[in-house]
This record gives sequence, C-alpha cells and structure tokens, in this order.
Amino acid sequence: MRNFQEGSEEGGEPVPQDWVPTADIINSEKELIFILDLPGVLDRDLQVECRADRLLVYGTRHGDLPDGAESVIERPKGAFSRIFGLPCPIQQDAIRAELKRGVLRIIVPRLCSQNERPQRVVVRQED
Repeated sequence: MRNFQEGSEEGGEPVPQDWVPTADIINSEKELIFILDLPGVLDRDLQVECRADRLLVYGTRHGDLPDGAESVIERPKGAFSRIFGLPCPIQQDAIRAELKRGVLRIIVPRLCSQNERPQRVVVRQED
C-alpha cells in the first residue's frame, strides 16, 4: 500500500513553488480527507486535480502591500504546490473540495472501504 508521500509531477510541466502549505490527512474507512492551510488564497487562484494515483493542489497567493511602503514580510506569497500519492483506488468523479476561511478541505471517497474483504463467488458446474 502506498503512503501519502509527496511526489513530483512526472511526464508533464513541473509544478512551480515559492512556498509549501501545511496539510493534515485523515485516512478513514470510507474516504481520505486532505486539509490544507491556505490563508489569503482565493478560489480563483487555486487548482485541485486528480491524476491517476496522485492528488495535486497548486495555485498562487498574491501579496497585498501598498506600493512604496516599508515592510517586514514573513508570510509567504507566490506559487505553491502539494502533490499527494493516493494509497488506494478512489471515486475520482466524487471528489469534493471546499475553501472556507483560508482552509481547503478535499474529500476523496474510496472506491471500496479499507476493511472490505473480497466476496467469494460460488461457481456451479452445469452438466
């Protein structure tokens, strides 16, 4: 079984990043839940994609400083990205995402539950 380790985008454009958002991952029986801190990021500056066995989250946080102002900058801005490996088959068409108060929550339903066992099918022979 694969882990939720960060991966790289292979076979496509590299995903640029100036900073990396923090994330929590909840692995329940029915779904995977990814929670990312994205304060100051607007939904129009955010992309969430599912490709094969990876979940990609990327976008941009813009600075909001007045021109000519002297300032100390501690909050990162610019491009960000996270790529998560998915450890199980998922229902790709049922993924949901919500950005609320700077927190992105992505719910990824499993194709079958984690503890579901294969069901044995009885084969009857006909004469």
